[in-house]
Amino acid sequence: MKLQGKVAIVTGASRGIGWAIALGFADEGADLVVCARDGARLERLVDEIERRNRRALAVTADVTVEADVERLVERTVETFGRIDVLCNNAGVLHRGAIDELDPSQWDEVIAVNLRGPFLCSRAVLPHMKRLDYGRIVDVSSGSAINCTAGFSAYSASKAALNALSRTLANELTGFNILVNAMSPGFLKTDMNPEGTRPPSAAVPTAVELASLPDGGPSGRFFRFQQEMEVIPDLSKLDWKN
Repeated sequence: MKLQGKVAIVTGASRGIGWAIALGFADEGADLVVCARDGARLERLVDEIERRNRRALAVTADVTVEADVERLVERTVETFGRIDVLCNNAGVLHRGAIDELDPSQWDEVIAVNLRGPFLCSRAVLPHMKRLDYGRIVDVSSGSAINCTAGFSAYSASKAALNALSRTLANELTGFNILVNAMSPGFLKTDMNPEGTRPPSAAVPTAVELASLPDGGPSGRFFRFQQEMEVIPDLSKLDWKN
C-alpha cells in the first residue's frame, strides 16, 4: 500500500472529490482526518473509512477561519501524533461575468479556494518540518488555465493556488516536504453537475502525489497523473532588468 502508516488530512471531504480522495487514501493504508462544514456527512465518511479497517477522525471546520484550522491540526496531532499528508480540496464556485458577480461571491471563492489552502498549509508545516517529511496536494483546476467566460473568481483563485503551490515548494527546498497542484478533471459533482467523469477519477493522481518518494517532483501541476507546465520556468530570466 502506497500510504501505509501515513496520516492524511483531507479538507472539503463531506462530498464529491474530497470524499473520493479520502476513501482512496484509506484504501492505500492511510489513517484519515476529514474536514468540512457538514459534520453529519463527515461522520458517515468516517464509518466508510473504518469499514476499510483504517482509523478516522471527523473535524467540523471552516478552512477560511484561522481558529478552526488551528483546531483541526491540533486534534490531528493529539489523535495521531503526526501529519504526513495534507490535501487542500475544499472549494466553492460562483459563476457569473465580472460585471454580474456580486463582490461577496468573489470574496467567498477567494477565501475558500485560496485563503483555505494558505491557512491549512501554514498550520501543518511546523509538524511536517519536525518530521522532515510531508506531502501537500493542492486540488486546483483546469479553469486556472483555460479561463472560461463566467468563471472569473474560480479561475483566478485556482491560478493563484498554482502560484502558491510553486512558491511554497521553493520555500521548502532542503526539507523532505513536496508540494504539488493537480487538476481532478471535468468531474461530475454537486458543484459541477455537467461533469463527464465520476469523482473517483481524481483518486489516482491524488494518491500518486501524496505518496511521492523522497526527491520527487515539487512545485508542479498534474492532470490524470501527467505533468503539465502551467507556470513556465523563468529562473534564468533576470527580473531586475
